[in-house]
Amino acid sequence: MRTSGRLINRQGDARFGVFAEPVSEVNFRDYDLRTPMDRRANPLTRRFGFNQFQFLGGLSESLVFGCAIIDIRFVGQAFLYFYEPLTRRFAEFSFRTPLAIGTHFDQRPEDGSATFESRDNRFAMTATSEPRQRQLWVRLANGVEVDAVFDEEQPRIDPMWISTRAGASGFVYARKTAGAPVSGTVRWEGRTIDLAEIGVLGHNDWSAGFMRRDTFWNWACLAGRLADERIVGLNVSCGVNETGYSENCFWVNGALHRLGPVSFEYDRRDLMKNWQLRDSNNRLDLEFTPEGHHAEKVNALVIATNFQQLFGRYRGTLRTEGGETLELQGQLGYAERHYAKW
Repeated sequence: MRTSGRLINRQGDARFGVFAEPVSEVNFRDYDLRTPMDRRANPLTRRFGFNQFQFLGGLSESLVFGCAIIDIRFVGQAFLYFYEPLTRRFAEFSFRTPLAIGTHFDQRPEDGSATFESRDNRFAMTATSEPRQRQLWVRLANGVEVDAVFDEEQPRIDPMWISTRAGASGFVYARKTAGAPVSGTVRWEGRTIDLAEIGVLGHNDWSAGFMRRDTFWNWACLAGRLADERIVGLNVSCGVNETGYSENCFWVNGALHRLGPVSFEYDRRDLMKNWQLRDSNNRLDLEFTPEGHHAEKVNALVIATNFQQLFGRYRGTLRTEGGETLELQGQLGYAERHYAKW
């Protein structure tokens, strides 16, 4: 697999841009991290300033799920939730460890792994570059199990690879896809669910960097099939990866279509009301209707998070770079409102 090399160059600087080829390693230990006053950061700032997370989600009319492994140095965390659109049944499982004990991340986005362990609860996310796949493996003490493969080969998906500035001296690197067919099984409440049989389509977000100490973002994603059975996926955000470049994009049968800035309009006092998403070039006009949400809230001395990830349906239009208008008629997806201090 061809790559664009390591993210940090010999001078200790990060490369920025939207890349045509993947980064082989986010070698953050080589980064020349500075304070806002241009002094070299001390070892503690370097140790606790780097954050990393990966999210894998699956969407279908029978089952929606979301799973994440998070390392913010002060805390390690993993969560998993399930939602049944037909019955509105919802279950969530969340675990934390101090100082990220039991949490491990490789810095290789294309062929590395992330793991989390707390007592008898274990999570693993493993990537392979040939074939291009993501594997999700979960074993919980209560008997819940996930064995899932996210296939980015059929159709061949062009990931969004992006690196942007963060604050005065940091950076964020992200790798994202949406619309990958998912196979494997979920075992939940005494049932075994075949993910390929129910037509699950997946999303992946691999992100890492010296992020802003206080940060906030909105994010939206969907994956589904159009009326003509083509697979559509969407990834847009506002607040984190817009310093010179944009991660906003959508996919049609794996082909990437870039978008400009996207605005999120919603009632922050009641996130379960409909959201409106529009872009600056009149190529995206969507309404999101929430059906449920997963929340994580922590307000500690040195860290804080107010994380609201909603799941529901998107209706509206997307327009390709070639001028084709795509009609969305209730495809399932996520929307997010997230404040973090880390």
